Amino acid sequence: MSLPAHGGPLADITVYRWSERSLTGRGDVGPVTTSLDREALLRWNSRIENMVWATQEHPGDTAPGYVYLRYGPEAAVLRKLPVRDPHGRAGSTLTHVLTGPAAGIDLHLALAACRSDWDDWLPPQVRQDALLDGKAPRETASEPPQRVPLDLVRRLLLEEKRLLDALDTAAADLPDEFLLRLAEALMEEPGAPLTVLGSPVDGEVVIHVLAGLLGRVVAGSWSFATREENDGAKDLPQFVFVRRDSAGSLQSARRRIDAETAPGPGGPLRDQAARLVAFHRRRGADALTRLVPAQPMGTSAQIRDWAAGHQVAPGLMSDVTSLLEAAPRGDLSQKEDAYLRSPTSLPRVQLELDRLTDGQLAHLVALWRTDTPEAGPYRHLRPEIHTWALHRCLDAGAHGGAPDLARELAVRPPEDQVVLRVLHERMERAAHRRASFDVLPLLRTAQEIGVTRKALDDLMRVMVERFAMADLLSEVDRISRIAPDQARTLLENCIRRRDAGRERRDPFDVLRRTGFLAEAVDRMAPQSPWRAVHLYRLLLLCTVGESVGQREVLDVLDAAGRTPSPYLLQALADSCRRGKAQDTVFAAVVQQYFREHLPARPDDGHDRDSSRRDTWY
Repeated sequence: MSLPAHGGPLADITVYRWSERSLTGRGDVGPVTTSLDREALLRWNSRIENMVWATQEHPGDTAPGYVYLRYGPEAAVLRKLPVRDPHGRAGSTLTHVLTGPAAGIDLHLALAACRSDWDDWLPPQVRQDALLDGKAPRETASEPPQRVPLDLVRRLLLEEKRLLDALDTAAADLPDEFLLRLAEALMEEPGAPLTVLGSPVDGEVVIHVLAGLLGRVVAGSWSFATREENDGAKDLPQFVFVRRDSAGSLQSARRRIDAETAPGPGGPLRDQAARLVAFHRRRGADALTRLVPAQPMGTSAQIRDWAAGHQVAPGLMSDVTSLLEAAPRGDLSQKEDAYLRSPTSLPRVQLELDRLTDGQLAHLVALWRTDTPEAGPYRHLRPEIHTWALHRCLDAGAHGGAPDLARELAVRPPEDQVVLRVLHERMERAAHRRASFDVLPLLRTAQEIGVTRKALDDLMRVMVERFAMADLLSEVDRISRIAPDQARTLLENCIRRRDAGRERRDPFDVLRRTGFLAEAVDRMAPQSPWRAVHLYRLLLLCTVGESVGQREVLDVLDAAGRTPSPYLLQALADSCRRGKAQDTVFAAVVQQYFREHLPARPDDGHDRDSSRRDTWY
């Protein structure tokens, strides 16, 4: 099919075949048509002219070979097909060369192109069928081919045809022992040229597996040639695949691995390579992603240290997250099972949980939700997962929360002891930093995920016992501005703490500053007079206790300011003892009434004793 015109990045196409006179002015095999300009054609021709020849295999075998090359910001993919020349002589070639930006012609596209029918996306006049059968349209046969829209080719090969998935399927035929030898060679000499003799699977399959295994671990160009006559030519790619009976020049300095000969004694990285291959085969490329270093490594010493750092137990290379994902399914090897059962795994588990993203942690919470028989031996790990998930929810509380994580925790809330453990840890953390402890995220998260009533009560009990009443009332005032419901919950639990002695007067510093929490009560009980009275009764219980005498009444009225809330006066009247204390409250009520309903007293000189105007009777 023809690809439509598109405004994205473009690549060029050049065709090499036998001709009397090519575009470079020479006979024999050379470029015969191209979308490149003259300067670019000569530049690319100097790079690839010694690699355009197709491997001549058995008679009738017309399978193409492929080459992938990178030169700084540019890259090329060659498709080389053995053909006969115009005189019917065997041993010639038809080679298509796709050149363009390396960002678009990357390793993934190159590998997919090795499994693609290029006629699906080549311009009509340079398709294989048209060139070999002489069916190219006459009106376009002499015209330069159109440039190729790279993003559409990528979409076709990688998304629609999913050719990398086909390579994954083919990878099952790659023997583990052969893959181990290749991996060991790469780890010992990162980036060094390597020739593979007699590969049991196609070269692109081997490169696909190796790139998934070590592409982000070892440095190298990852350029390749899947089917060559020999490995003696200059400027060959990093990986070259040749038939065993046509190994070519013995003077080549390239390292060679013969798939059909027995491996020699293992080197210092054999065990690490074996563990890495086993982990990749068992857990897949996604799990390996968590192990890769920040940058590919260029020395065997760096790789050896990296591999040792990911050995979680003797003979076991893994990332603990993969084990935690597999445990509920019972998908653990004997070594993995023994490791997770051991108490020695707990520090590493905690470290891994701390490194996970919110999404990864939410995925783990979901996997461990059900009590499967397979997860039974590792039941001690669920509280650890819930602990870290709860910490993460609280850390994110000030920034809009972690909705996915909270939603997963709400399906099966953490056990009560986990909630308390998190509270104590966060309090200790705040104390160590000499920082204030923010109650609101804890209250919000606990209510959002639906912890048990007992757990919520225990949370409140611990908090009100830990903090002084002045601090608690300050939190009630602050939280009421953001979350009135949570502020009311905290106030209702403050009565559990009964300060005495040196702390007893401290709360009045807060109350004087806030008019006895007048605005906070308004926020916590909007348009609800009797709820406001109830909240003031709670405040009185928290500060002056159940028995309110004359002294306590005067303290409260002093803290409430010039115009105390009528709801506070009602609560005070309900709480104080009969006699002088109650008379003082009633006098305050009368004075408040007249202050609100009488006009201001004129200053006409009739009452010179201004000191008596605002006294309490």
